[in-house]
Amino acid sequence: MAGATKEEKEQEAANKEKVKKIKRLMNEVSKYLQNEIKTTEGKTKESSIKYFSGAALVDTLMCSSWNDPNEDLHLETREDAVEFCTGLLSNEFFIALKQKSKKKKGDTETSKTKKKGKPLRFDVIFDADEFLDSPEQFYMWKYSPMGIWAYVIGGGLLLGVIAMALVPVWPGEAQIAFQYITNGSGILVGLLFALMIVRLILFVIVWGSSRGVYHFWLLPNINDDKLGIIETFKPLYSLQDYYAEKERKEQRKKRRLARERGEVSSSEVTSATEEKRGASRSSLSRGNDEAQGEEEEVEGVPPESKKDI
Repeated sequence: MAGATKEEKEQEAANKEKVKKIKRLMNEVSKYLQNEIKTTEGKTKESSIKYFSGAALVDTLMCSSWNDPNEDLHLETREDAVEFCTGLLSNEFFIALKQKSKKKKGDTETSKTKKKGKPLRFDVIFDADEFLDSPEQFYMWKYSPMGIWAYVIGGGLLLGVIAMALVPVWPGEAQIAFQYITNGSGILVGLLFALMIVRLILFVIVWGSSRGVYHFWLLPNINDDKLGIIETFKPLYSLQDYYAEKERKEQRKKRRLARERGEVSSSEVTSATEEKRGASRSSLSRGNDEAQGEEEEVEGVPPESKKDI
């Protein structure tokens, strides 16, 4: 009985060691695949993603060193690679995606998206249990290995917390400098909050006095994190007619949708623009002709009448 218990313990220890080895191998292979496989920008309902196809994953795996017989993981055929990728999928190293497809006038959204270079849209499939070696089946990574910068940033934060805790034992000059830095940071944060309150008050005053027609913003780009430090303070203010701007946006949206559906071609847009320019030129010419006619009438009037004029 005691011998059987010992054998069971040894078997259990061997199984645990085997599981650890398999997980360590999966982490190593996943890290390699993330660095080697080419991904494409896409979108889900929640956020932007980077996706890849199942065939590309298998191709990358078959071209790696794990295709050699000396490695712990020997993938002799594509079926072996598919089986290993199924294990990665089951352990949620990556997640399956389902492409959204909408047919419009005999064409699919996929072909239109590829033509215009727009990112494809997907739905996430969390319960997928089978990996498909297909260029039409897409996946996105869920496993994110920790890089060296993660350890550097984590260590820096830890040292910062320790240094903050040891402020009372710092030298006098260091404590004074730290006090100036913290006070300056607090003043900057307070000024930023005050600026946000002033912007909101000015917006409400202009919006209320114009009955919602005009929108006034002081430093309109102050919250745009895509701009640089100098660009965020330009322009100083903006005053927009809300309804006119809304109408322009709707017209641009309608023209864009019409172009995507093929209802308006580029030649039609060009001809419409030329017609508008021709109409403006004709109105200007008519105005000039009328002015010239009035001058001629004045010249034909006798001098006594010109004095009256």
